[in-house]
Amino acid sequence: MGRPRIEWSDAQLLAIMNGIAAVDRDFPRDNARFLDGLIAEVRAITGRVFGATTYSRLLRDVAPQVGVQRHPSAPTVQQAILRAQALTPITQQDSAGSRPVDLELLRQALAPVVREALAPLYASQRERGNGQAGGAAPDHGDVNAMAQQPLLQAALEDAHARIRRLEQDNAQLHRELGEAHAARDLAGEHVNRLLGELHASIERAGVGATTLARTAEQLVGTERFLKMQNDAVRLQASGEADALRAQNGQLRERIDHLLLEVDQYRRTLSTRPPGSR
Repeated sequence: MGRPRIEWSDAQLLAIMNGIAAVDRDFPRDNARFLDGLIAEVRAITGRVFGATTYSRLLRDVAPQVGVQRHPSAPTVQQAILRAQALTPITQQDSAGSRPVDLELLRQALAPVVREALAPLYASQRERGNGQAGGAAPDHGDVNAMAQQPLLQAALEDAHARIRRLEQDNAQLHRELGEAHAARDLAGEHVNRLLGELHASIERAGVGATTLARTAEQLVGTERFLKMQNDAVRLQASGEADALRAQNGQLRERIDHLLLEVDQYRRTLSTRPPGSR
């Protein structure tokens, strides 16, 4: 099964063509640096590093359209690809979860600064090369190079100063990143401690709820027992009240009987003659 065909949009091809022209102007006689710049431009536009065949086709089919004629050897192209692959993003191992440091992005950030600083030197080399090819006197190029040397020195110093500032900013970002990681770790420990205390409170609340449930069950049993005793006492009191009512009725009957006997005795005494008493 063959590899999938690489398809780029018109905007990507136009950006690649402009990048080829710019890199050719920056490195007119250095194929290695030209290839490094070309691979970096293609990677910045497409987001990946391709094989040697892709860059050879770019140099064969696309580069002539912008007036660039470069024919580096296959080993030179392969070495440039290996250098680009060595600049893949790496992750720091000492801090978990830290963001990758992309050396290629750092190189791309520094490339305009260095390119601006070295532009006069490249222009001087091109003028010297053009003068020698046209048979011009070599002293004229030397005079121009000597005249531009202070400018080159100032440009290089400015480039070094910018690079130092970028390095300081990068170090500051790393320090802030370390502080952020430390704060995250402290926050994680605080959250873990709070979670532990919450779990302990939940366990204590569970134990208390279990005790309350057991006490409630005991109270329900006690209430049931008291109700049974109350019912028994009520039945006993009702029975005793009925017995007392029966006894009271019997006593009333005896009292009525005694009253009748007393009345009869009185009547008998009242009917007897006085001498018979």
